[in-house]
Amino acid sequence: MGSGSVIFYSDNILMTDLLICINRSDFPAEIPHDFYLPQEAPTVLAGPVDLLKRPRFTILNSRQSPRLSKDSEWAKKTLELLRSLDPKEAVLVSSLGTTAWDFLSWAGARLGFPVILVFPGGSALNFKVVRTKAIMNLGLDDAKTLAIRPLLLKKYKNKLEKNALRDHWVFALSQKYNPVSVRQGGNLDKRLQHPSLPEDAINLTHALKYKPAEPKSRIAIPEKDYQPDDFDAKQYLIHWTRICIGPWPDESTADYFSRTINEAEDQDGFATLKRIINEKRIRASNRLIRGGYQVVPFTARPPEALAELVKWRSGLRRWTFEPYGLAVNKEKLEEMGARPVIYGNLAKFDALSEEDKPFFQLEGSGKHDWREEREWRLLGDLNLGKFKRSEIAVITYHKAEAELVQQHKKVKIIYYRNDR
Repeated sequence: MGSGSVIFYSDNILMTDLLICINRSDFPAEIPHDFYLPQEAPTVLAGPVDLLKRPRFTILNSRQSPRLSKDSEWAKKTLELLRSLDPKEAVLVSSLGTTAWDFLSWAGARLGFPVILVFPGGSALNFKVVRTKAIMNLGLDDAKTLAIRPLLLKKYKNKLEKNALRDHWVFALSQKYNPVSVRQGGNLDKRLQHPSLPEDAINLTHALKYKPAEPKSRIAIPEKDYQPDDFDAKQYLIHWTRICIGPWPDESTADYFSRTINEAEDQDGFATLKRIINEKRIRASNRLIRGGYQVVPFTARPPEALAELVKWRSGLRRWTFEPYGLAVNKEKLEEMGARPVIYGNLAKFDALSEEDKPFFQLEGSGKHDWREEREWRLLGDLNLGKFKRSEIAVITYHKAEAELVQQHKKVKIIYYRNDR
């Protein structure tokens, strides 16, 4: 065994508490397709190493839309393929970190397959804890999950390189490959074309033609909105919502997949707005916030300016906003610590005090000038229970949606389309 190994038995299963393999020769099993790996390929393992003695397969899906539904063809075909196999006869080699890998790991475990879970390249530090968190989030069986992480020898590895190293190990450890939705000419397809890979290692019986994710059509936002007579936009800041891609903030990935694959529920902007209203809380997020600070964002632009703010974010595969949100009393937000953001470049961020850094925003990126959003931020969650009904207005696209909210909450309503 490699250095740092601690081996024990649990229910007659050979488990490794933590096994660090410095060289390929230290690896506790034969690597069937080691031509995918670099000459130096150190790893850390935790879990039932006996899984490496059994036949192994993987299912391949290129990058898919993060908006999973029960009608997603690649997901349905992946489940169909898994159900055609016997979990007593083979071990699934999978990974995590993308919708496709996460779904495969969850679905395989749900159908009883032992799982070899290959992590993106990283460190051995706290790997047992990392493994446990992944098992809980994806709904895996601890006794049937072997976690493997390629160790990085160089600090300059970026996310793409870390993920590439992960995929190399998935290919190296698998004996059978089942492409489902693989992009022609993409990274997975190129690995399948490796000259040393035997043709009979690839099973194309469940292969689909790859369909790239298409942008969700933009909602046509009228320039005029319908506001109550006593609504003064200057006295409010607006928190716009949008589709929730992936699990809700308090939901595990396993619960999200289980719910989404069986239900026709939508997680659009209106669904997000209703969840906020029912929880009486806007949850802070550190997504796209330099420094990782948890904040709630607002804009000082009025409702009629929304059409100017909505932009397609191709890297995130979503629109910046949808016509659903909450207008919240500005004066009270200021009393709670809300502040306008500080726009600038990275040099300006570095020069800011720790107190000011949570409120920093790049002034632009690519073709976008973020200063036009006139953003404000509040550190931490916003408890809506601290506001009077008169201090909040609900914004929806359709009048019927606004009336549905008002029927239960008795708040001011603003809407864009006077229809049902």
